[in-house]
Amino acid sequence: MATTATTGGGGPRLPSVLKSRPATQDTTATVGEIEAGHARVTSPTETPIFICAFQDCNRLFPSRERVMLHRKRDHDSEDDRDILTWNE
Repeated sequence: MATTATTGGGGPRLPSVLKSRPATQDTTATVGEIEAGHARVTSPTETPIFICAFQDCNRLFPSRERVMLHRKRDHDSEDDRDILTWNE
């Protein structure tokens, strides 16, 4: 996984265990949908992933532009460091 994030430890850092949040029950999936499965192999061109690693945020976004909009709105920052991705 390529990354553009660097932190004090000399390389990218994403915790092995992310902060937990209460789960919400899926009340819309049918038994057929669950049995059919949803997983498949993908690639960076098919599934872009950008992770905001700013201040241990760890939110996922589909593009660098969306991460930067999030940073400005939620972190009051335009710092473009600490973004983990496999797309660049």
